[in-house]
Amino acid sequence: MTTQYRIGEFAEMSGVSAKTLRFYDDIGLLPPASVDPRTGYRFYITQQLQGLASIVAMKELGVPLAKLRVLTKKAATASERRELLVELKRAVERSIKTATQSLNWVDAALKELDEAEAPIPVVVKRRPAVLVASIRSKVQTYAEIERFEQELFAALPTQSMGDLHGVLWHRCADSDYLEGEAFVSLKARVPSRSIYDLKQLPSATLACAYSGWDDHSSERAYGALRKWMSMRGYRLAGPKREIYLDQLLEIQFPLKLN
Repeated sequence: MTTQYRIGEFAEMSGVSAKTLRFYDDIGLLPPASVDPRTGYRFYITQQLQGLASIVAMKELGVPLAKLRVLTKKAATASERRELLVELKRAVERSIKTATQSLNWVDAALKELDEAEAPIPVVVKRRPAVLVASIRSKVQTYAEIERFEQELFAALPTQSMGDLHGVLWHRCADSDYLEGEAFVSLKARVPSRSIYDLKQLPSATLACAYSGWDDHSSERAYGALRKWMSMRGYRLAGPKREIYLDQLLEIQFPLKLN
């Protein structure tokens, strides 16, 4: 006759706590060999030690209990176990890659703390598409775009303009020339006119940094955004956006993975 052991005895033999054994029974992972219908006591047999050892070993490798439960409900083949472990390996490799990237970013942030000026934080935002009126033109200097902003505002009914306004920079100082597009969001459609274009500013995921209006501050923000994108493997997915706020300039880089 096969010897049966109460849960405390089996726990001591297996090295797994009685609490864990009860939990494994509750989720259907390792039911006892029998249960006394009168007392509700659980009883286990020595043959279950191998099954429990397999569960513990796979769990220590990181296999989720839900998948272990599926495997234990049927006689899992070596091929099925291999497939599970290969999937687990890929997940661990992804975790290592993510952790390595995070470590590099933290190292970069620590290095920035050693610099003379405070680091400029970069945040990621998702912005929906918006209807805008705009004037696009080549200019000799960044300040020259202001003239086209004034022309745009003068050409539009005041009540039709929204709060969002700024410049899209299609070409910047690192190109042969500057090309900017002053824009303002619209609350409603306005009549088409030759002086401006009506278009959708597309939805985008944006890396954003804030700066003052002075050249030094904005150049530092641009530099922080370029560095942030390079470290994370992003490239531009459209023109750079400068959004005018009361006392700040919000610089936005549309993102696309390399």
